[in-house]
Amino acid sequence: MTASIAPISPITDNWLSLVSTVEKLSLCNSMAEIINVVRDTARRITGADGITFVLRDGELCHYVEENAIGPLWKGRRFPLTACISGWCMLNRQTAAIPDIYKDPRIPHDAYRPTFVGSLVMTPVRAEDPIAAIGAYWKERREFSDGEIAVIDSLARSTAAAIAAVKAHETVREGEERLRLALLAGGLGAWEFNLSTGAFIVSEQAKAHFGQGTDEAFDLEALAAAIHPEDAGKWEKAFASACAGVGADLCVEVRTVRPTGEMRWLEVRGQIARDVNGGPVRLSGVTLDFTERKLAKDRFEKLQSDLAHVGRLSELGSMSAAFAHELTQPLTAAQFYLATAGNLLNADTTPSAKIQEFLGKAENQFAHATQIIQRIRSFASKGNSERAAQAVPPMIDEALEIALINPKYRGVEIHRSIPPDLPRVFVDKVQIQQVLLNLFRNAFEAMMEVEHQELDVSALLNQSGEMIELRVQDTGPGLSPEIASRLFEPFVTSKKNGMGIGLSICRQIVEAQGGRMWADLNSARGALFCITAPCSTLH
Repeated sequence: MTASIAPISPITDNWLSLVSTVEKLSLCNSMAEIINVVRDTARRITGADGITFVLRDGELCHYVEENAIGPLWKGRRFPLTACISGWCMLNRQTAAIPDIYKDPRIPHDAYRPTFVGSLVMTPVRAEDPIAAIGAYWKERREFSDGEIAVIDSLARSTAAAIAAVKAHETVREGEERLRLALLAGGLGAWEFNLSTGAFIVSEQAKAHFGQGTDEAFDLEALAAAIHPEDAGKWEKAFASACAGVGADLCVEVRTVRPTGEMRWLEVRGQIARDVNGGPVRLSGVTLDFTERKLAKDRFEKLQSDLAHVGRLSELGSMSAAFAHELTQPLTAAQFYLATAGNLLNADTTPSAKIQEFLGKAENQFAHATQIIQRIRSFASKGNSERAAQAVPPMIDEALEIALINPKYRGVEIHRSIPPDLPRVFVDKVQIQQVLLNLFRNAFEAMMEVEHQELDVSALLNQSGEMIELRVQDTGPGLSPEIASRLFEPFVTSKKNGMGIGLSICRQIVEAQGGRMWADLNSARGALFCITAPCSTLH
């Protein structure tokens, strides 16, 4: 006896069709694709004579699509409170209506031109509805729980598909925003998978290393693009970052393009870890700062040239004093040599006496040479080079140059400089230029006062990172109108001054990593302070 196969019930067939529709919805990549799937399959799933898909548009219902035996409301918008789809979204529940003309929620006049006799309307995303799906029948009829469950399931599947599409759109939008942000910031992006060895780089990162967008690029190509002198630094920093030890990756390297052009790159990276804390991925960005580097170099050169001009100006104004200072040892040496010559002509003069006068002449020449060398060193135009410098001799040498002018030698100098101060990391000549400027300003400010004292002191600040140098005079102090604009160019209290000295001085000090200011609360005269970084930090 052959067993008979029971026919599939309409409800079962609808559930099987729903499974197929759910699969189609899961493959949708846009809202338009979701709407098309619902339009094309919902009638078959529900057995309805018409299907409509309604989107919530603020306080309106937008009937965006339909598939029905007669026209409904495709493309039209109605207030949420004027249609059954709006009621379902506002009340977050399904409406099953056997006879539309017996239900007060239905705008009867709107339905009279249509074929609709009964309907089921269900919201999409029940907790916060964003749409509704409506199924319509010609005849007036009751609905079973199974039929309503199929429509509700279609709505839930649609909500899941919409959520997935929106999540993908959010990711794509985030990726696009990130791409635009990286592009706007001139940044390249890269990622290295520690387990697979996969190395992914953006087009901008490739360009930073001189590679075309279509060229294959891996870690070997990256390493080959790095300047040989920076290769060791890169390998050490990258290996340390991949191992997940120490700080995040941050290294500056030079790259050499195929054309031979050299560029400066900053490469930053951060490690990602698994649940056990092990490193799994290193990702980061690249930044080409060549233009900034070249601009900084040009600025430093201009600043060095300006400082050099300032030193020459200082020496020019002191030329008479230098000439006077050199005249003294040279005149004395001339006298000693003449005396020795006269003694040589006298047969009775002991040779020891002649040797004494020759020695005195030599000492005077040595003194003159020392003066010339100090002036020459101060006037030199070398590249700005910072190095560890002892504070006491740096200050003393600047004082000696300032005191070459004999009219300043009546000033009483008070020097408070501990001999065990840490060294400072500065360009010695440029800092001495600042000190000389401050010393000469102080001397000139005291020329018209009776009590002339200059206090020069140095101390380690509270942080232990900077040495503070202080120069204070007993002059008339700073007038309020000058004090407020003291470091601006072309502001001066001197009759014949150009007003660029202090402006240049502040630029020099700040370029060395320090600060310069005037203490306007000084009890007497003018007090200027500068700071310089300790060499132990470098």
